[in-house]
Amino acid sequence: MINGKPDEIDIKLLGLLQQDASVDIAKLAKLVHRSANPVHERIKKLRQAGYIKAYIAVLDRALAGQPVLVIVHVKLKRQTQMLLGDFEQTVTRMTQVQFCLHVSGGWDFILHVTATTPQAYYVFLMERICGQPNVEHVESSFVMKECKSYSPLVV
Repeated sequence: MINGKPDEIDIKLLGLLQQDASVDIAKLAKLVHRSANPVHERIKKLRQAGYIKAYIAVLDRALAGQPVLVIVHVKLKRQTQMLLGDFEQTVTRMTQVQFCLHVSGGWDFILHVTATTPQAYYVFLMERICGQPNVEHVESSFVMKECKSYSPLVV
């Protein structure tokens, strides 16, 4: 890193790690034409600087027993800082909620929710989302097909 910014080698490493975070240091070093120790140090610095937030495994929802994906738009009755924070904290603790965005515009939140069946989603929606005291309106869209799930960021 130069002055806290990734250099060309760092950017290449970040791209490679986004494609496969399980690749070992020796292979990464070979791909960027460096030795293992300096590559390990670069990755350590990138993580400390916050460029790498986490290493995760992306599971196949269907194989994991959660084939249903629903995009949920949520409008709250009131939007005070405390009420927005309460809703955010509540939904981020729900294991069915895979993704939560606080957005501008006509909705307050957009959620990605997984379920075993549409009926299981309905129960979740009624009990867990609509059961929140500040929820005014909810609109659900069932995902028919995922055309693009994840894409590496370009640094």
